[in-house]
Amino acid sequence: MPRLPAARKLNASFSPSYIPVAVFVGGTAGIGQGMAEAFARYTKGNAHIVIIGRNRTAAEAIISSFPKPTVEEGGDPPVHEFIPCDASLMKNVEATTTELLSRLPKVNFLVLSPGYLSLSKEKTEEGIDARFALYYYARWKFTHDLLPLLHNAKQAGEDAKVMSVLSAGKGGQIDLDDLGLKKNDSVGQVAKAMPTYNDLMIEVIPRFQHFHLDVNKYYVFTNRNLLLGSQKCLLCMSTLVPFGQTFYYPLMGPCAR
Repeated sequence: MPRLPAARKLNASFSPSYIPVAVFVGGTAGIGQGMAEAFARYTKGNAHIVIIGRNRTAAEAIISSFPKPTVEEGGDPPVHEFIPCDASLMKNVEATTTELLSRLPKVNFLVLSPGYLSLSKEKTEEGIDARFALYYYARWKFTHDLLPLLHNAKQAGEDAKVMSVLSAGKGGQIDLDDLGLKKNDSVGQVAKAMPTYNDLMIEVIPRFQHFHLDVNKYYVFTNRNLLLGSQKCLLCMSTLVPFGQTFYYPLMGPCAR
């Protein structure tokens, strides 16, 4: 991972000849929010930015902080918008990707960082462990479904990149006889399996598609609302958060990289 000053210098030099389209899944808090804000800042607002998440209030506040576009494409300035989606449900992900496919001509950057912290297994109404849904299934489906839009960007000679933020290279050995973790769904086993599943996804897709897929080196805690929506963790973690602040990264550190 490059040092922060080098990353900031490289980011500041980013000046595409086209108006990029960037989609941030999980962009209403944490690293996803920080990356959306950094992208808006470095493009000076001259990008079509789509934030996908559950919290409309947070998204609207984030978008209102973006620099206002100063260029136009087709007579209109680039759009900064929010699409509500609970990504723990695959039917919601499909509805969202269907909408994007119907009205976006391309996607240059797809950033995936949905997730939540839970110490217990909680199944969604679709029968999927909520942790698996956010850390793997939703990320795979967003990437798979939006490949045509990434392909359009690539065909135009533009950037076509995917970044999935989840402990890259820090997973553990997986049990091929228990891929759904039905036999062992402990916190430790999930922590080992999900990064490995994500790494395998990132490695396999380029074999079939000519896209550059980026992953961050680590999943870091930031001083944002990681625990929102993780009701069963709130009580036990509330006593740890003040102590844990010692180990948190300032939000703009990881996002600038």
